[in-house]
Amino acid sequence: MKDRFIKKDLQILLPVYNEGKFILKLLNNITKTLKNLVNFQIIISEDGSTDLTQEILKKNLKKFKYILLSQKKRVGYSQAVTNGIKKASSEYLLIMDADGQCDYNDITRLWKKRNKADIIAGYRANRKDYMYRKIFSKLCYLVYKILFNVPLRDPSFGFSLMNKKVYQSMNLKKNMCPVGFFWEFNAIASMKKFTFLEVGINHKKRASGKTKIYHIYDLPKIAIQHLIGLLLVKFSKH
Repeated sequence: MKDRFIKKDLQILLPVYNEGKFILKLLNNITKTLKNLVNFQIIISEDGSTDLTQEILKKNLKKFKYILLSQKKRVGYSQAVTNGIKKASSEYLLIMDADGQCDYNDITRLWKKRNKADIIAGYRANRKDYMYRKIFSKLCYLVYKILFNVPLRDPSFGFSLMNKKVYQSMNLKKNMCPVGFFWEFNAIASMKKFTFLEVGINHKKRASGKTKIYHIYDLPKIAIQHLIGLLLVKFSKH
C-alpha cells in the first residue's frame, strides 16, 4: 500500500459512470501499457453509478492501487472531472474518458510529446459517434471559434495530457458547462496563454452500452447550457 503515496510522474484521471462491464479491462490495459514506461497512478472519479461499478472499484482497489473518489449521487461529468483534478499532484495529468472510445495505446503517443506544449490534446481523427453527435459538435465548434481563439480542431474531446502548471492554475469551481468540461477547460487555458499541441488518436465505438450524456432528445437543452456557459467563460475573470 505504500506505493500509493510515492510521488508519480503521471496520473491518469478517469471520470467513470456506469462502466462496470468495461472498467477492469481498461485498468488492466492501461497498466500493461505503461508499467515499463513511466511511474504512474490512476485517479478514478466515480460519479454515483447505478450498476455494479462502485462495488467493482472497491473490490479491486488493492490490486490497482488507484485513488478512488466515489459519489453517492451523480454530480455530472464536469464536476466529476473537477473533483479528480483536485486530487492530482503529479508532474503530468492525463484526463481520459473511460467509456472505451479512447485507445489506451495512444497514451504513450501523448506522453512522448509531453515537452512540446503545455497541453497535448487528442483529436478524433476517425470519430466513431452517431451522426447527430457529430453535427451537434460541429455547430458548437462554429460558435466556439467565434468566442475563443483556441488552436484545436476538437476542443471537446476527453483525452488530454497537461503539465502541473496547467491543472493547478485552472479555476473550475463553477463548472459553467456542466456536461462540456473540455469546452470550458480549453477556452480558459487558451485565455491563460498556455500552449497546445494536437495529436490524432484512434477513436473507437463505445465498449458497452450507449452514451450517458448526449441523447438526441437532450441536445436542445445541452446546446442552451453550452451557449450560456461559454458566454460566462468568455466574460468572466480567470
